[in-house]
Amino acid sequence: MTKICLIRHGQTDWNKLQRIQGRIDNPINMIGSNQAKTTGLYLKKHDPKWDVIMCSPLSRTIQTAEIIAQQLNYQHPIIVNPNVIEREFGEADGVIITPEVYQRIINDDYKNLEITTTLQQRARNAIIEIGRKYPNQKVLIVTHSHFIKGLFTTLDLGVTFTSPLYNGSLSYITIENDEFHSPIFNIKTD
Repeated sequence: MTKICLIRHGQTDWNKLQRIQGRIDNPINMIGSNQAKTTGLYLKKHDPKWDVIMCSPLSRTIQTAEIIAQQLNYQHPIIVNPNVIEREFGEADGVIITPEVYQRIINDDYKNLEITTTLQQRARNAIIEIGRKYPNQKVLIVTHSHFIKGLFTTLDLGVTFTSPLYNGSLSYITIENDEFHSPIFNIKTD
């Protein structure tokens, strides 16, 4: 059984502006840095031992993972995994989030948008692959809102793409023999 914790990266300026950033490579801001530190300290107190820390290739997840790893005194390289990257939002990149914009995303109604079912399957496949590669280990993954929601919308009917998911929050899942167990979504660390 592999225990996985998915962490949403710390806040970026575009998060603060409620602007869709998708795969645009924005860094975390000062609030995001503090969120990452808070998350790391929470883990240090409640769940400090991790075999693997990984993140997506975008700088906001790399920066968040580095801060968390420092708080946990993690002594191994952070693994960059392109399979846990954020959703491709296509022509919605840079758009301010409104209820109408979000409804269009939910309806897969933007050119070059990674459609919901593709995102969900990509998220599931990525986590299955991680479970196979790291059996009986604990893996911490710093990733993105829609990647996490893409996974959890397939596991928990109470989670939707409009469910809140806080920057720096923790979502847990265990995987064994390619089967998912015990999903816990969006634990705040502050």
